[in-house]
Amino acid sequence: MFQSLQILANYRNGSTGQLSALTVFMLVGGSVARVFTSLQETGDSLLVITYVVAATLNTTVAAQLIYYKDVPAKAAATKEAQGKEKVKKN
Repeated sequence: MFQSLQILANYRNGSTGQLSALTVFMLVGGSVARVFTSLQETGDSLLVITYVVAATLNTTVAAQLIYYKDVPAKAAATKEAQGKEKVKKN
């Protein structure tokens, strides 16, 4: 759930800001490992689906890190501030 909020915030800002790449990629690895261990150990489809969704969301954040890697956080913040300024003028 929280990852979907992070994905939306990254999209709106056009940047991942100060998000830690190491942490995100470790989350991806951990959630993918959870999928495979859940398949091997439990076979519980609901548990596996839950981890697949988590892995998908974590992978989306990782993809955003790669996509927005050249966008500095300051430029994105300036862009967001300009957007708010336009809304106030209208």
